Amino acid sequence: MLLRRHFLTILALLAVPTRVLSRKGGDGSSSDGDSGSSSGSSGSSDSDDTSSSTPSSGGLNCFDTHRLDFDDLQPSHYDRYNREPRRGHASAYSDWDGVFFKGSASFKYTIQTPPNNLTEGDIVSSSFITCPIGTQSMRMLGAAWVAAKAPTPAGPLNPITLGFKAWKSNVRVSDIDYSYSVCEDLDLMRLTTTVDWYNETSVEKAMDAVALNVTQAADNKNKILFDGVYDLKDWADSERSSMEPARYDNAGLSDQMISLPDSLCSEYSNLGKILIGWPTGTHINGSMTNETLELGFSGSTIAGFSHRYPWPDTDTKVNVTFEFTFAGSYDAANSSQVVLPGASSHNASLITFERATGSATATSLSLYSVLLSLLVSVGVIFV
Repeated sequence: MLLRRHFLTILALLAVPTRVLSRKGGDGSSSDGDSGSSSGSSGSSDSDDTSSSTPSSGGLNCFDTHRLDFDDLQPSHYDRYNREPRRGHASAYSDWDGVFFKGSASFKYTIQTPPNNLTEGDIVSSSFITCPIGTQSMRMLGAAWVAAKAPTPAGPLNPITLGFKAWKSNVRVSDIDYSYSVCEDLDLMRLTTTVDWYNETSVEKAMDAVALNVTQAADNKNKILFDGVYDLKDWADSERSSMEPARYDNAGLSDQMISLPDSLCSEYSNLGKILIGWPTGTHINGSMTNETLELGFSGSTIAGFSHRYPWPDTDTKVNVTFEFTFAGSYDAANSSQVVLPGASSHNASLITFERATGSATATSLSLYSVLLSLLVSVGVIFV
């Protein structure tokens, strides 16, 4: 009788497979559990898998599950093609959903002070500033989104749009889903190869910040190579943001950034983040297969510092040379599409996106069905 009771309890629990199926489409959900669950032992103190409520800079509480968030990877002009149709229809599919990649990165940099170009009138040097000497490096984690070019607005010419962000972390890649924070200003790098220009509250136009040259790899017919140079000189004299005009020196839009952590340099007291921005001329290159994405960024610029409360601002500048690499793997749990690059695309642009077949979900469901059937068979014997 006791065995029968245990069997019926287990059978009832299996009858509701809440973790078997997940909605895909880049909303941060994953087939490995709910947003409040733990990913297991991370082997690092960089992140806390438990939910927390943290005061934000505005004094309001911010609820944080430390779940990796994908919402800021795509330009706003994609919303009408993927996010808006999904409102009220969580399983809706779009040809512009795109694919997601997650992985680790390395950021190498050299800070030179005083800057090597003191002939420009607005360059301020200080004999009191101290920074790390020689080439420095830090490990990072990163997430990327790649999608086909949206139908509107007119302007962009690249066949794809790439969105990317990275943050400093020692968490292993297998635990990346719980390595993030929406309450803290973690991102040290954020990029979209196509950017929006707003007219008050709506997108007025868009343009390619990086004109990508896409070619087929010689060693793999189903792999593409791409490269280009970051260049927003057409908007160089435009106001970056109505709230924070020209937030970054020698940079693109205010939501495009490369920065280094605060307190690396000091001048009487520790200074804030080093704001590199996206200097015109930054070289961007990479490669992509249906399972992998590799990225590389390199450049040099004169950069300033962000404000670090409660210390006063500084006008001091430093010269920063940087080199960044990222290696990511296809994130099937959050991607509703698959990418077919190179010869597999069967088109001149060398890249095609198709609806994912849901093989990973089908495998989980199949395993669940087998276990349920086995348990029922055993139950028939003992009940």
